[in-house]
Amino acid sequence: MPDLGKTLSQARVARALTLEDCERDTRISKRYLDALEREDWKIFPAPVYSRAFLRTYAQYLNLNPADLMRQFHAQTDEPAPAVRPLPEIPAPPPTGTMNWVLAGGVLVVLLVVGIFLYLSSGGSSTPGTPSASAQPTLTTEAFGGGLQPVQGRAVGNVTKGTVPDLRNVSLTDAMTALNQAGLSFLVVETDKAQGQPGIVTSQDPQPGTKGNSAPSVTLV
Repeated sequence: MPDLGKTLSQARVARALTLEDCERDTRISKRYLDALEREDWKIFPAPVYSRAFLRTYAQYLNLNPADLMRQFHAQTDEPAPAVRPLPEIPAPPPTGTMNWVLAGGVLVVLLVVGIFLYLSSGGSSTPGTPSASAQPTLTTEAFGGGLQPVQGRAVGNVTKGTVPDLRNVSLTDAMTALNQAGLSFLVVETDKAQGQPGIVTSQDPQPGTKGNSAPSVTLV
């Protein structure tokens, strides 16, 4: 028996296996297993079958498939299949620079938004302290002349820690009500809203809002 087939047969017998056992475990026909041990390569439909069955049978018998494949190619004069090297894939460009550029752009945007909000809130004014521009506005009567304070609707009941309804209330009365409720506030003046000067057009948060800590109320 040739060396390759003898190696397979001896390994099978050493493990006390029959060809039927090997057929059941490897799912390779006993006819082909017997041909491998006899090195009868003509029985296989194509060389690719003999190579595949030989590799599987060698692994099943705990043999080195590479050694047996070299013997197979030497005996059959069949060249070993060429293995083409995998194409090189260029590494992606480093993204560290792009990350820093993105972070810098976000920082600039946040800075611009912060400056805009600061200027919109009246510069150095602090919540609860009306700025110079937030003082009660006086209007001139249409007839008779003279400056008269703006009149708005009356403020309802004021509850400690609860935001009152201050819409259509004069700015002076609104600030007084917020002080009574123990709430800090911020006054924003704008010429974009429709309404009478010196009268609260809108507020945030909504009336009736409560919280664990006193919320800051924004009056427009």
